[in-house]
Amino acid sequence: MNDSLFRPPLTFLHLPYSHDFDNAELAIVGLPFDCGIDPSRFGARLGPNAIRLASALTSQLLADATPSPMSRKIIDAGDVNLSLKNIHHAFERIEAAMHRVLGGNCRPVTLGGDGAISLPQMRAIRKFHPDVAVLHFDAHTDAWPLNSNDHFDNTTQFTHGAHENLIDVVNSIHVGTRGPVNAQVAIKYARDLGYEVIPFELMRQWGEDKLIAHLHERLDGRPVYLCFDMDFFDPSVAPGVATPTPGGASAADGIALLRRLKGLNVIAADINTTTPTHDPSGVTAGLAAAITTECLALFP
Repeated sequence: MNDSLFRPPLTFLHLPYSHDFDNAELAIVGLPFDCGIDPSRFGARLGPNAIRLASALTSQLLADATPSPMSRKIIDAGDVNLSLKNIHHAFERIEAAMHRVLGGNCRPVTLGGDGAISLPQMRAIRKFHPDVAVLHFDAHTDAWPLNSNDHFDNTTQFTHGAHENLIDVVNSIHVGTRGPVNAQVAIKYARDLGYEVIPFELMRQWGEDKLIAHLHERLDGRPVYLCFDMDFFDPSVAPGVATPTPGGASAADGIALLRRLKGLNVIAADINTTTPTHDPSGVTAGLAAAITTECLALFP
C-alpha cells in the first residue's frame, strides 16, 4: 500500500529500492568509500548520494530516450555499509555485496567512492567471469608500483588486479591517461604489467572512429568490466574529482564515446571519484548521473 506519510530512500532515477537481485537485470549499488590519504582532495565517499540527487533531473529527460534504459528491470540497492577506518574490512564488504548481486544473475552498476573500490569488485567478478577484461577510462592508470605488499589505495587497484590474476590483463585497456611531463613513468609501469595504455594525446591523434574501432576489435565477445573515473573529463566540466587533471575530454566527447561502446558484453560497470566537496555547483555529480544512465543503456 502506498502511504503518503512516508517516502522511500533517495534512489538513482527514482528507481525502486530493493535487494531482490534474482528478479532484476541491473542493480545500482553505492560504495561510499575513499582512502582519505590526500591532505586536500578527499570526499569521494559522498559521491553516491550526490549522483543520486543529481539524477532527479536526468530522470525527467529520459522521457525522450529511445529505447529508454528504464524499460529494463533496474533496482537501486542503496549503499553498502562500509568501515572507513579499515580498508581491508571495507574491501571485504564490497566484495560480499558484489557477490550477492552477481549471484542473483544481476549485473552491478556501482557509484563510488574513489578508484580503490574497483579492486574488491574485480575480486568478486573473477568468481563469475574468470576471463573478464577491464576497460578503464581515467586520467591515470591506477596501476602504480607498490611501496609494500600492504600498499592498497586508489592508485594501485589495477596493480593488485594484475598480481592477483583477477582479470585478463593482456586484453585490458586504460584510456585517456595524461598528466605532467613525468606521466610516462606510470604509463610504462602499467604497460610492463601487460596492460594496453592509450594516452589522451594518442586518442586525439587517432580520432573517435579509430579509437572505437580499436576497442571493439580488442574487446568484442569478451566479458567487460567498464570502469569510468570522472577525472577522464577535463576539470572545466568535472571539477569535483579527487585528482583534477587539465587537458581531458569534454562532456559531449565522453558521452559520445560511451554510446559507441554499445555491442560490447559489459557485465559490470562503476562510475567513481565524484567528489562533491570540491564542486559546490553540483555539475560533476550531474555529469556522473548522465554517465551512469549511459552505462545502463550499454548492457546487452
